[in-house]
Amino acid sequence: MEQVKTSFLLNDLKSHPNRLLKDHLFNVGKCCKDILSSKKLNIEEYIDSATLQDVAYLIGVTHDFGKATSYFQDYISEKDEKKRAKLKNKPETHHGFVSSIFIYYAIREYLQTKNLIDKKYYEYLPIIGFLVVKRHHGNLHNADDEVIFDEKDDEILEKQIKSVNFGELNKIYGFLLSEINPEINLDCNIIKDKILHSEPVSIYGKQKFQKDYVRELSRKEKKRIRNIDEEHTLLFYFITLLLYSILLDADKTDAANLEKIKRININENIVNEYKEFKFSDEEDKNKKINEMRNKIYEEVLSNVDCINLDKDKILSLNVPTGTGKTLTALSFALKLKNRIESERGYKPRIIYSLPFLSIIDQNFDVFEDVFKTVNKENPTSDILLKHHHLSDIAYTRKEDEFENVDKDIGKDLLLIEGWNSEIIVTTFIQFFHSLISNRNRAIRKIHNITNSIVILDEVQAIPHKYWLLLNRTIKFFAEQFNTYLIFITATQPLIFDETKKEMSPLVENKGKYFNSLNRMKLITNLEPVCLEDFRDILKEDIIQNSDKDFLVVLNTIRSSKDIYDFVTRLNIKNVELYYLSTNIIPKERLIRIKKIKEKSATRSIIVSTQLIEAGVDIDADIVYRDFAPLDSINQVSGRCNRNFGDKQGIVKLFILKEDKDGRAYYPYMIYESFIIKKTKEVFKEIDKSEIEESEFLKLNENYFKKVNIGKSDDESNSILEKVEKLKFSELSDFKLIEKDYPEVDVFIEVDDDAKSVWQEYKEIKSLKDLREREKRFLGVKKEFYDHVISVPGKFKNKVGFDEKMGMGYISRTEIEQELNYNQETGFKREEGGGTLIC
Repeated sequence: MEQVKTSFLLNDLKSHPNRLLKDHLFNVGKCCKDILSSKKLNIEEYIDSATLQDVAYLIGVTHDFGKATSYFQDYISEKDEKKRAKLKNKPETHHGFVSSIFIYYAIREYLQTKNLIDKKYYEYLPIIGFLVVKRHHGNLHNADDEVIFDEKDDEILEKQIKSVNFGELNKIYGFLLSEINPEINLDCNIIKDKILHSEPVSIYGKQKFQKDYVRELSRKEKKRIRNIDEEHTLLFYFITLLLYSILLDADKTDAANLEKIKRININENIVNEYKEFKFSDEEDKNKKINEMRNKIYEEVLSNVDCINLDKDKILSLNVPTGTGKTLTALSFALKLKNRIESERGYKPRIIYSLPFLSIIDQNFDVFEDVFKTVNKENPTSDILLKHHHLSDIAYTRKEDEFENVDKDIGKDLLLIEGWNSEIIVTTFIQFFHSLISNRNRAIRKIHNITNSIVILDEVQAIPHKYWLLLNRTIKFFAEQFNTYLIFITATQPLIFDETKKEMSPLVENKGKYFNSLNRMKLITNLEPVCLEDFRDILKEDIIQNSDKDFLVVLNTIRSSKDIYDFVTRLNIKNVELYYLSTNIIPKERLIRIKKIKEKSATRSIIVSTQLIEAGVDIDADIVYRDFAPLDSINQVSGRCNRNFGDKQGIVKLFILKEDKDGRAYYPYMIYESFIIKKTKEVFKEIDKSEIEESEFLKLNENYFKKVNIGKSDDESNSILEKVEKLKFSELSDFKLIEKDYPEVDVFIEVDDDAKSVWQEYKEIKSLKDLREREKRFLGVKKEFYDHVISVPGKFKNKVGFDEKMGMGYISRTEIEQELNYNQETGFKREEGGGTLIC
């Protein structure tokens, strides 16, 4: 029989190699309570804030209770790496499960002292604490699955409990628990009794001995969990996420010895000052659009003091494309932030979220320029932060500016992923996958989303099947967690309905702005046109309008390459020809977009997939668009005569098919047939082929009404049911933007820089130490993915996909010989069906 040691004393017990357990538990507990006490929540009708803060503290001081076992202490003290690795893999060394049972009883004891244990809503706090602590080193699992135990669990827990020095633990917890309530007298031996003590129970008519913890968790709590959806509330889900987020951040912060990032005041008038400095000389240029931009800006800002801070949590900024929504939203948010701090006593962060990577860098650069222009220096990361999966892993602080600080990429990553900044520019994926998730890394930032001002830009990109889901989750989160959301778009979907007072408009009469526009007109051709005839139409137009810039937006990689190659063969003189799609590497895409935006005197012709649509600040005189949903058509129309040129721009809409026999209509290869059908209905109802820009608002409103009436809410209802029942594991399948086909990543060795990066990647992959491998890769991650594209999985063999490397590879030699990659149009695909990459 295994001999169990229990001799570790108070000042011997460690949580980490250089950290005493008692110190770590206290620091994490205090940090948990401090974070929650800094939040202003509207949950008093359910649970009082003081009690929830105490529960957060209890979770913090008990989350590593299991590290007091001799098994864990032997592991953490072992110097020999091989022995250490062996000890780490022993189930008795793991501390999450035994700690979760302890927190369950600790919260129960605490609630009993306050006579709250049987009260509605409070009764769920012990099991929520159990779920949070059990998975603080992993991802959340389904609540009902977490309370199913087997005999193996019994054996491991019994060994762990017998190895704990409870005399020493009671000294630790006597001190730790006195911090929240001196009257709480929690005897740590309670967990010993619950795990070791058994009583006879009848299961399916048979007598069986069952441990106390099993009986209470597997039977009582399982029943409680199964009844949880009777409340039809998102409260338990979001309380779980909030407490989990707080624990994760507090634990990682203390374990990594991170300093707390100080909050920084930002001049609320910084955008005003920027506009005066930047645009004062441009007032006479593009006079009409600038007047409109200024009117919208002033009207929106005049509403800062008018909105009701208690009721107006969901706001909308629905104005035409090209009217300065980005700067207007930032300025409004800064002034609202200042008002909230002044009147409510807390300092909101500003989270600016967008759907596509192609526009994140663009908007971040605008914000950065605001600070650089006004403050005469680059903003540090604690002021302005960019976060997506390809962003730089470098975090700077204002207070470090004049100090030679050694950079620690692991610490920088923790600060970035925790959204430790005043203004965060990020993706829809990062934001929505934090609200609907079971993932540790995603949920960690929930407490920093709480009490923030969230700007959701280009919200028309959100699939209609999730409108109901986002309506319910955002509405609850905004109301109960005191969070403000601003939806900004030129084409507003009916996620929230202004006519039902579900959201408050920041521009009262938006129609006056839309109706006064005549920058371009839309010419629709609803009769299918084959690609061959489309080439002839385009050729004639390009030749006849020899002084015009053209933008041609197509639905598939294949059709876009076809048209680009066709235009190239025309050998038009004095023209800059550009191709854009995700078929070319990100690094080259950004270079091309920058060149297009610089707007040289030379005429330009751009052929692109729909990645050009939302937010990419490009201007053309004549735009061709393959048929698409109305919101996409509207967005690409916003790239036509964007700045009110002398002559009205033209957007020409076609329904392309591959050949004269009617094969493969491109819109149906890419988009859901339901929204294509609704778009056609809208155009047929207007019953004319030429539509002025001033008519777009009514067109869009009609379209979104049709979509809202005809859409299915099945997907939303299915996810909401999982949320209400705390089916966390099943939420791992949620994807805001889904791919219709499997993909593989391919590294494209386009030049010497790429060659060096690939060599370093191979060296990193050969490292045996996993942590060292991860740390080294973080240092080259952005540069590496600047050379990576995703291709359909059917090309796996063509790109030499290596399972071990997790990557395909196209060499410089292959590119020079034009075997698999063309420098202009990217990856060379097989003959066959088209594929959209956005």
